[in-house]
Amino acid sequence: MYIALAVLPGLLLLALIYTYDKLHPEPKREIAKLFALGALVVLPAGVIERALLDHASTQPSTWPGLLATAFFVAGMVEEFLKAAVFERTVLDRGRIDAPVDAIVYACAIGLGFATVENVLYVTSSGFWTAVVRAVTAVPGHFMFAVVMGYQFARARFLRTSRAWGYIAPAIAHGIYDTFALAGSLIADFVLAGVLFLLCEYSIQILRRVRRPSFAR
Repeated sequence: MYIALAVLPGLLLLALIYTYDKLHPEPKREIAKLFALGALVVLPAGVIERALLDHASTQPSTWPGLLATAFFVAGMVEEFLKAAVFERTVLDRGRIDAPVDAIVYACAIGLGFATVENVLYVTSSGFWTAVVRAVTAVPGHFMFAVVMGYQFARARFLRTSRAWGYIAPAIAHGIYDTFALAGSLIADFVLAGVLFLLCEYSIQILRRVRRPSFAR
């Protein structure tokens, strides 16, 4: 039951973003492949994060340690690995025919990661963890992926730097984790505001990539 609860949010969000591209939906086999690759990223991300935390000079319980953990351990490591998968398997292979394609592919990778991470948390912590993460962490990874896909779409069609496909989602992830890891009531309220702003920004991105003028 816990595994089902942990997997369901990611699959629902994946189905939602897949149906968003109604004109030219991407091959389901490619979506499944990228979802699996995103899931595999959890292992190297966990190893690198553990190594960084073991050698950190400050503890996550302090503000410097909290910021370092949020931005450079969680945000940078996880988003850089996901972005590297996207760049090598999607962008470099010319699979983006329209801006919305980049969003769909990035979300497949991000939700693969989020789903496995969610299974690990939920099976070790229980039902309420499944409920909380279904409305926070999993949608968070989904929105980080929207930001990533948007930046890579800009790189593909507007010739901006690919580096923003790495940096922008890492910053968004770092801001999210700063308040998610703080462990206070005030931080929880701020986190809700961060999620709301990320949601609004993601909606704007999804509208923007559907405009014909984007790729000109």
